[in-house]
Amino acid sequence: MSIFSKISMSNLRPFCTSTSLTPRKAIKVADVQKLKESWLASLTCTPLSPIENPISGSGLDPPRPSTKWVIGVDPDIYGALAVLQYEGDSACSAQVFDSPRLKLVVGGRVRNRLDANSVVQLLRSLEAPAGTTAYLEQSNPYPKDGKQGWWSGGFGYGLWIGILVASGFSVVPVPSLTWKNEFELTGPSSTKDDSRRIASELFPSLSSSLKRKKDHGRAEALLIAAYGKGLKMKSES
Repeated sequence: MSIFSKISMSNLRPFCTSTSLTPRKAIKVADVQKLKESWLASLTCTPLSPIENPISGSGLDPPRPSTKWVIGVDPDIYGALAVLQYEGDSACSAQVFDSPRLKLVVGGRVRNRLDANSVVQLLRSLEAPAGTTAYLEQSNPYPKDGKQGWWSGGFGYGLWIGILVASGFSVVPVPSLTWKNEFELTGPSSTKDDSRRIASELFPSLSSSLKRKKDHGRAEALLIAAYGKGLKMKSES
């Protein structure tokens, strides 16, 4: 008699139960919208008075009320943060900062990771008004990225959301296709060089900071911020 025939049938347990085979209920469109609104509300911070402002370094010298701020973030490990300040339809001033990184041994290899403490210090140094909207590229894993790429992308995306909200910013996640469509960067022939070219045209004062191929993170942060600025101006008109 084989060993398998000696096993009592009463000791066997099914690998799945009937409940796991129950079809999922279809989600209503209204429910999807409601869930999205709740998610965005959880990422929105109400502006505080200058004295209460947790973003400003001192709270004693607040920005002029007429000055509007927009932040764009490419959360990739080699991404960047862009800051736009503008008044009405006038030209805006722009700054861009590489995402702070540090090296860490992972699986026997040295890898780059976002430096959370330096990200906090960078945001504080901006002295932006509390409630400033930060447009953050939404993380979407691709099969070709592999496990480390998936983990790193999700880690960076979550880290930026947590720090931005905790620092008093309002976060708006933006799918990459959404902002890229705005600048016609979704075609099969589009490359990161195109992102640098368009960002240089929109922000000529920063063109010298976008010359290298590895500056594509800066370019994309600037374009995300420009996309966000366009949304804000439409909503205010």
